[in-house]
Amino acid sequence: MEYLSQMLDRNARELPDRIFIVADETSLTYAEFARQTAQLAHVLAASGVAKGDRVGLYLPSNPLMALGFWACQRLGAVPAPLSAMLRHNELRQVIANTGFAALIMDDATWPYFKEIAGEFAGLPLLVAGAAAPGERLEARMAAAPESFENVPCRLQDTAALFFTSGTTGTPKGIAQSHFAHCSSLRDMMVSHRSRYGEEVYVCAVPLFTNFGLTVTLDLCLYLGGTIVLHERWDTDRVLSDIARYKVTYFPGTPTMYAYIVNAYDPQRHDLSSLRLCTTGGSPVPQPVIARFEEMTGARVIQVYGSTETLGQCVMEPSAGIRKPGSAGLPVGSSRIAIVDDSGTPVPRGTIGEITIGGDCVSQGYFGDPEATAAAFGPLGWASGDLGYLDADGYLYIVDRKKDVIIAGGHNIYPIEVETVLYRHPAVAMCAVVGIPDESKGEIPVAVIVPVRGSAATAEDLNRHCRDSLSAYKVPRQFHFIDTMPVEAAKIRKRDLVAALREGGLDRYRNQ
Repeated sequence: MEYLSQMLDRNARELPDRIFIVADETSLTYAEFARQTAQLAHVLAASGVAKGDRVGLYLPSNPLMALGFWACQRLGAVPAPLSAMLRHNELRQVIANTGFAALIMDDATWPYFKEIAGEFAGLPLLVAGAAAPGERLEARMAAAPESFENVPCRLQDTAALFFTSGTTGTPKGIAQSHFAHCSSLRDMMVSHRSRYGEEVYVCAVPLFTNFGLTVTLDLCLYLGGTIVLHERWDTDRVLSDIARYKVTYFPGTPTMYAYIVNAYDPQRHDLSSLRLCTTGGSPVPQPVIARFEEMTGARVIQVYGSTETLGQCVMEPSAGIRKPGSAGLPVGSSRIAIVDDSGTPVPRGTIGEITIGGDCVSQGYFGDPEATAAAFGPLGWASGDLGYLDADGYLYIVDRKKDVIIAGGHNIYPIEVETVLYRHPAVAMCAVVGIPDESKGEIPVAVIVPVRGSAATAEDLNRHCRDSLSAYKVPRQFHFIDTMPVEAAKIRKRDLVAALREGGLDRYRNQ
């Protein structure tokens, strides 16, 4: 099995002139990418970074994020991608808790770190762009040698550190080994039936996430493919680039598919090059996926995984029996168990917490043995997601454990209600959340972004839901907004709950 830097060497040798990264109007071939990662590895080494040291990548989803990640692989250092949206308090907590040996930034992120830089005197800072304090990173790289002798790694060494979104408290760093990383790339390649040196990806998933970097960019490099990077989501640009670059593989969150379905115009958009599309990151509304498949002819494969398990460890079969609504079957060495609150496996067909085991499982939470012990057990990683296995072993995701609404003693799974709402032609995007209620404890509330030009009312959607759902599952309120709060292409339900409690949904309406 290759470790990561060997994959880059292989492509630089076998596919030197193939374009690896396209970003805006610039591009890098595999030979150019290998040369620039070598130069950046020299700069890191000159800054005191050695094998095993952690390097923060506080960057947008641009080529420098990719260069930083793979330069660290050459050096045997541990790259730690950070969201460019982190601000002072979150940023200082992550830096202080992780102990970086260096921090890479650019014009987009340096202004935010600059305000707390005095708290981290002595931390080597590598800043690209005109705002750099001192010599720009580009100049230091240009002066460095164009080749680098990779530092050998062992498969059990830590290859990367990814951070949770920090929805509760300080973001936790998840340590991923070379073995888990490479195992996941191998398993995804086989399951996707990918073609070496031929695939073209478009990536609009943020690169600080495992979905964006491991599952998309790293998988593309493993396969010798080309990746078209988008720094932020732009529906029209994504549709345009699929046609322009003849994209064969589109990975996206359910929210992204909803955007595309509502913007697609067959007279303007050519999506005929698409071969495989995958979606994950949150429960998948089947009506949206069905509409996407109908309008493009491409198959959308539902996948399931997490940062703690690196890749797409459960996937709908790319050939064979397909069960709509199912996340599919375990991939490669992955194994799934459904357990009750005591951690005991439950019979098939019974809803419980999903646990994931196999080669894909990470090493745990960096510097937090207690959290690691609580989440990682003999059956694998406890996901916090609820689901069940059918008689054939197919996994069905019911919802996030923490998102379940308990109304008058009844469990309501928001994804079930959202799936029904997406079947209504006036619904472009929706989210169902629970808000406090004196008599029921909680009640379900639906927040809707309507299709442009539609005239649906709360009464229309109430009748629509009652046709398919038990009365207790039907939302008690329907709120219409113009813009859904989204982060990393996922709907921020906690923001909607906070706004509903404060009566402040007007912030999501065009004034």
